[in-house]
Amino acid sequence: MVHRIRLFGEPLDTQLRQMGKLMFYDRLCDWFEQHWSKSAEEIQPIVAAKLQELQEDARKRGWENIP
Repeated sequence: MVHRIRLFGEPLDTQLRQMGKLMFYDRLCDWFEQHWSKSAEEIQPIVAAKLQELQEDARKRGWENIP
């Protein structure tokens, strides 16, 4: 994430980077650890749902620049 190295491919890599802007890196790593061994196809809907949750929470809290 930090070095923008391709890991899963798009759009998953971009979604993970967006999540990194909405939560602390350590928290993201802790959350993602439970999904690490899954394929990109399995992780995609999980990451998309979590990103949407984080974005909605950010909007409710008044963030103006939501990735």
